[in-house]
Parts: sequence; structure tokens; C-alpha cells
Amino acid sequence: MLCNSKKSRFTRGSAAKEAPFRPIVPKKTRAETRRGQGPAAGRTPRRAQGGTDTKQRLHIALITAHFAPEITPAARLYADLAEDLCRYGAEVSVVTNLPGHGLSEEERARCLEHADETTPEGYRVLRVGSKKHERKRGLRRALQVLTNAQALRRTAKKLKADVYLLDSTPPLLGLVGAGLSRHARTVYILQDLFPDSMVATGKFTEWHPAVRLSRRMEQRIYRKNTAFITLSEEMKRTLVARGVEQRKIAVISNWADTESIHPIPREENPLFDELDLPRDGFYAVYAGTLGILQEPDVLLDAAKLLFAAKDVRIVIFGDGAMLEHVKNRVARERIDNVRIFPFYPAERIAQVYSLGDAALVPLKKGATRFTMPRKVWSALAAGRPVIAGAEAGSEWARSIEHEGYGVCVTPGDAREMADAILRLHASTVSLKELGDRARSYACEHASRAQATRAYYDWLQ
Repeated sequence: MLCNSKKSRFTRGSAAKEAPFRPIVPKKTRAETRRGQGPAAGRTPRRAQGGTDTKQRLHIALITAHFAPEITPAARLYADLAEDLCRYGAEVSVVTNLPGHGLSEEERARCLEHADETTPEGYRVLRVGSKKHERKRGLRRALQVLTNAQALRRTAKKLKADVYLLDSTPPLLGLVGAGLSRHARTVYILQDLFPDSMVATGKFTEWHPAVRLSRRMEQRIYRKNTAFITLSEEMKRTLVARGVEQRKIAVISNWADTESIHPIPREENPLFDELDLPRDGFYAVYAGTLGILQEPDVLLDAAKLLFAAKDVRIVIFGDGAMLEHVKNRVARERIDNVRIFPFYPAERIAQVYSLGDAALVPLKKGATRFTMPRKVWSALAAGRPVIAGAEAGSEWARSIEHEGYGVCVTPGDAREMADAILRLHASTVSLKELGDRARSYACEHASRAQATRAYYDWLQ
């Protein structure tokens, strides 16, 4: 199905009755006041060929811990964004940490050798920070995150950009933005709201010292950064309740590249042969991080309830803190209708989702208030209906019910998830029709072109 974009759901600032957003320019620093210069002063305008002055391009510095060629959802997302911002006319510098996720030693060595490079797409990439592989947990992990955040701050500050665009993973980057806001505008991309995500795991309460410290950090981030981007209206309402002015918030969802991600017929999908999976039967696919918020145990419990349905399988593509736990459960409890594979590169994500008849998106209760899974848009672009853990009445649940591109189940309820898989398997509505609805929704509301253009307009 071709994409026909009818209208954008991306909203800027507050409701339509409010004044349109105008970028907030931070107050001049004391030194700049003495010099009579603004935060973006000191840059020499570019000259066009032949010596004629041209309008200076907006210089955007994108600060993120993970970037291509790492194999993570965020890495591919920000590579798309950097490329498109360049195409719209901006000068883009990406400041990121040295890569570690999903790369061979040879690929990692190449990145270490090219720590400062300009890509064929036109943006500059600066890789800084610890050269050691990423620590999994503990004090060493915390120290490595702190070291990497400091390296990102030092390098970004030297760029003298017009605007700094910062990812929220790790949350320390919000403090980096707070510091950089003395020099230029800072826009903080809230992929999730921290420490809400930490409390939602159930391991911490609001009275835990780590959470209380994080709340103080959160207040400084919201007070000092110039503007914010959230993924949904539900997240925006949470942010406003924390005291952030509505005019400082843009709602721009993540996206899928609907040109490169498209449905692939089962007989043409090479993954079945590579993974030794039969092409007959019903597959429910999960592709993403395996963490506490994603509730992978719900997937395994649902699989056990589906054991009698011999032609139904759950296929997991993922990594994360709970990967070993998932593997151990599958082996120990002999959950033979579950197969587990590593992440695949972004260029093969269409094959990953097209392998399935439906995409699984489990989430903890209340999680849609502070996050929105990136994997949803890729699944819809590949023409696959979703089975999502979303509470009735939530913004996401209303969207799924209204547009008819999937099924909502109660978060944490394995029985409901298993029943939803069986209902789709036996549905009188063809999977092709459900997939067409999913694809249409992604093309109309979550295409790459729409989202990245909304970013560029917001940063102007």
C-alpha cells in the first residue's frame, strides 16, 4: 500500500487557542552582556560560491549516547533525524559516545579510528568518551555513564551551536542541557520521563534516596532547558503537571521510515530460511528491549497458555537487562513455542516484523503516561497489527480502538494476551485487512518525513 499523507497529528506548543510557539532565547551571560553579543555570536557567516554572502545556516548539535552504526532503536532514529535536518538546510553536528551495542570488534575499531568524521549525508559525527565496552550494572556502570556525559558536554560546548538537541537516555543528558542553556537554546527530547520509569519497575518508591535525588535533578532539567519534545499528549500532560509551561512543549511522536519499512510477502522473506522457521503457522513477534517495563514474563506466560495451539509461535528479537532471565526461563520451563534471536540491523527491520502475523507490545501498567514504545511505528509500517498492553481510556488505547489497527489488553495480563493472539489467528477479519489499516495509520500519522520536518520547524 502506498503512503498518502493526509494531515499531521504533530502538535506544537499548547492548544490551538494559545499563541503560536516562539523559540525562547536564553538571557545573555554576563560576559556576553559586556561584549554586547548574544549566545550565537562569534560565528562567521558562510559565503556562497563566488563570494556572495548567504544567510547563515542554523547549526544544530544533536547530543545522544547512542548513534549509528550501533544496533539500537534510538541509534537509527537519530541517524534519520540528522540526515533529514541536513536536507532541510541545517548544519548538523552529532556528539555521541563511542559505540558498543551490536557491533563486531572490527566495526567498533573502525569507529574508534574515525572519531571525527563527516558522513556522505552531510552531517558531522564526533565520538567521545570511554573506549571500554559498556558496563552492565553497578558502580562501574554509573561512573562510566558520568564520564561519558561529561565528555559529551565538553565537546558540545566547543561547537558553539545555535541550538542543542538532547536525548533523554541517560537522564544525565538533561543536566548537560541545563548547563549548555547558558550558551544557546536547548531542546530536551523526552523519550521517557525519569524517574517515573524507575518507580514503575516496582523496585523503588518515591521515598527512596535515589528517586528523591532524581526528582531534584528532574526539577533542574525542567527549569533550565529552553524547550521540550514529548511523544504523546499524555506525556505532555504529565510534564505540565510538573510545572513546565505548555508553550515550551512540542508533541512529536517517533516515526518509521515508511519508504524503507514495508510489508514483505512471507515467501519472499529470507529470515524464515536464515532462522530455520517454517513459513506456515501463526507468528507473534516482539522486537525491542527486554527490560522490566516491557514485562517479558508476560510474553512467556502467554506462550505457555498457547502451548496447545501447535501452529502458534512467539518470536523474540531483543536484548537488555532481562535477556538472560528470558533465556533461562525458556530453557528451564521448556517453553518450546518461543524462539529468541538478537537484534537485527535497521535495514532489516521490515523483514523482522514481516515475519510475524502480529506484533506484541507489552508494557507495565501506567507506562503510557511517561513513555511510548518506538517499536510500534515500525510494526505498523510493516503492515502488522499490534497487540498492545494499554489501559482502557488511555490515549494509545483510544487510538487503537478508533483506527482498528490492533487489539488492547490489560497490562500484565498474560491470559488476555494469549486470548488476543488466538482471536487474531481465528479472526473473520483478514490479517491482510488489519495490516492495511496499520500501514495506512503509520503512513498518515507517523512517517519519517512528517516527524523530522516537525523537528526542523520547532527548532527554527
